[in-house]
Amino acid sequence: MLIKSLLSSKKYSSSKIPIWFMRQAGRYLPEYRKLRSKYSSFLDICFSPKIAAEISLQPIKRFDLDGIILFSDILVIPHALGQTVNFKENIGPILKPIETFKDLKKNTAEEWDETLNPIYETVDILKKKKKDKTLIGFCGSPFTVLTYMIEGQTSKTHRKTKLFLLNYPDQSKIIIKKLIDISIHYLSRQIEAGVDVVQLFESWSGILEKDLFEEYIVKPNRKIVERLKQKYNIPIILFPRNSGIETKQIIKKIKLDGLSIDLKTPNKILKLCKKEKIIVQGRLDPLRLLVGGKQMEKEIEKIILSLKNNRLIFNLSHGILPETPINNVEQMIKKVRSYEVT
Repeated sequence: MLIKSLLSSKKYSSSKIPIWFMRQAGRYLPEYRKLRSKYSSFLDICFSPKIAAEISLQPIKRFDLDGIILFSDILVIPHALGQTVNFKENIGPILKPIETFKDLKKNTAEEWDETLNPIYETVDILKKKKKDKTLIGFCGSPFTVLTYMIEGQTSKTHRKTKLFLLNYPDQSKIIIKKLIDISIHYLSRQIEAGVDVVQLFESWSGILEKDLFEEYIVKPNRKIVERLKQKYNIPIILFPRNSGIETKQIIKKIKLDGLSIDLKTPNKILKLCKKEKIIVQGRLDPLRLLVGGKQMEKEIEKIILSLKNNRLIFNLSHGILPETPINNVEQMIKKVRSYEVT
């Protein structure tokens, strides 16, 4: 389990750079599209253990990647809390927006698990089939999940969310606390079911600054990491997307094993990761993967050379785009695996 070994020991147990990709199981794969066409509801797939496990393994069978990422979605959390969640083809998630914490009806772990148990079953299936691969579980970080719960969909401005935080700080903190609690429970159950590593996706952390960043990004993620570390000996990765220099707060205040980096991660952050012995994960632009060719190979080489002072898990700066050609993914993997580390 190359990825888990690296995150646990901070040293390479192989001469190869480990590889996995965010959204590596999904619409760019013809075998996924074929399977997806048989189901009208995306959530039905997430909550069908045998199907979700099969999808999780599709990119491993095709590319022999080092990590298996659990096939699910960060919005199973609001769904488990009682919020209405749907997915519309070519549009994305659609939720019934909440206006107060009272809109969330399910408050006990037993109620949450009535919804989430199939996902733990998926993990159990994958644990038995993973062989030498690292099995990666995940959930969305509280603030990122909150943005969808308030906006009701993906947003470019997050205006409603920001106004909610500023106008209703008490309500915001109550909901965030509930999201912290369910995230800890959900990840704990994934760990107990058999995942080797967990990743927290803070996809919208870049929209906050200063005191709001501290309150809604740093504090919630720190509480989750601390609680999990108290209970389990498991590596934890955080992806604070587009946080820029604010990522320094995260590194200083949260005891992480890995940090997913993106195109806006400053070199100062990479140096700090090395000092704190945090593994970095990233950072190829998904658009470069989409285009492929020599420009992508040059960028891969540039990334690996620029991160030679850091321990690296090769990944993207975000998820694989649905229209990405399979040949480009194969080209990328071949290029990364042509490098050896010491």
